[in-house]
Amino acid sequence: MSILQQKDFDARLAAAREVARKNKLDAIIVFSTESEPAQVRYFSDYWPSFETAAVLIPAKGDPALVIGPESLTFASARSKIANIIQIMDFRESSQPEYPGSKLPTWKDVAKRYGLRKVGLSGYYLFPHVMMVNLARAVGGLKNVMPADDVVRPLYMKKSPAEIRCIKAAAKASEAGFKAILAAIRPGMTESELCGIATAAMTAAGAETTGYPIWCCSGPNSNQAISRPTLRKVKRGEIIHFSIGAKVEGYSASIGRPVVLGKCPKATREFLQVGLDAANMTFDEMRAGRKSGEVAAKIHEYIKSKGYGDTILYGPAHGCGEMECEYPFLETSSTYTLEEGMTFMQDMFLHRGAQGFRWEDGLLVKSRGPAEMLSSYGRKINILDR
Repeated sequence: MSILQQKDFDARLAAAREVARKNKLDAIIVFSTESEPAQVRYFSDYWPSFETAAVLIPAKGDPALVIGPESLTFASARSKIANIIQIMDFRESSQPEYPGSKLPTWKDVAKRYGLRKVGLSGYYLFPHVMMVNLARAVGGLKNVMPADDVVRPLYMKKSPAEIRCIKAAAKASEAGFKAILAAIRPGMTESELCGIATAAMTAAGAETTGYPIWCCSGPNSNQAISRPTLRKVKRGEIIHFSIGAKVEGYSASIGRPVVLGKCPKATREFLQVGLDAANMTFDEMRAGRKSGEVAAKIHEYIKSKGYGDTILYGPAHGCGEMECEYPFLETSSTYTLEEGMTFMQDMFLHRGAQGFRWEDGLLVKSRGPAEMLSSYGRKINILDR
């Protein structure tokens, strides 16, 4: 049985409808792509494949899932929103023509719902050609308001059902890393190792990976965001894994460095500073604390150890339907941590040709340190192989 139920989606839509009313909008439109499906899935449980999608949430009336010309049977089987509208703008990027198709336009949708002023969440993902058509339909670009800031508070704090999904994703992610530790040998390729992790995660209940997972070895280890290559892993180097699973739309991740054979002393010291700072993040992220102050304290610790130049970004970021979602925990952050917020503790450090990540899910509690959502292999893994 699914963790998320129809009532969960109904509550989300009702909350968004209230946001539209509060901000004097005729509707909120949330937009998603195949690579960033979070918002549409949050409200409808539908996530686009090849095409793009949106959820139209009017201040009055029933919501609609808006999709492209090919996905009706898929969307009908998947969506928690019964009303589905197809428009040509949401077709795949190769721009098939669909001769003879008579799908409604944005103008038709605007007329049907009486749209004159709308809020668009996913504003910075929305393609220019679609924006032109939507703006014309509602009387000009001045009537299409960026709405990410007013929608984000709806998913910054997670419900018990959402937390169950993230914890399940964390468990599946651990299965991926466990399979890596059992299989890894010098001479295996980065891509091969990622395949082993992916198979283990899906076998453990993941619907897919939470993002395109990667293994970065040797000179590739200093890449904070990467893709696996056909490079063969070697002894004595950092082999850095970022492995994440997705369960019912919710993503988690674990980040771990591994060294095969003898680990140089300087490398071990570097890894230990990162692990200590990562552990410190769990202790410091407590309800009621200012986010920027927490980030600054952790960064000051890293600087005190002589590794200030290795910092790329803050020590944590939000997680949920996207493995990396708003908000980031940065020294410039101003929000207050609250019970029920979920983050990925994400400690990425790099210097020269070396880098690594320690990463695990984190749940802010009403009292005490944050709850760690995964811990398997959270140690300096030096394997005698």
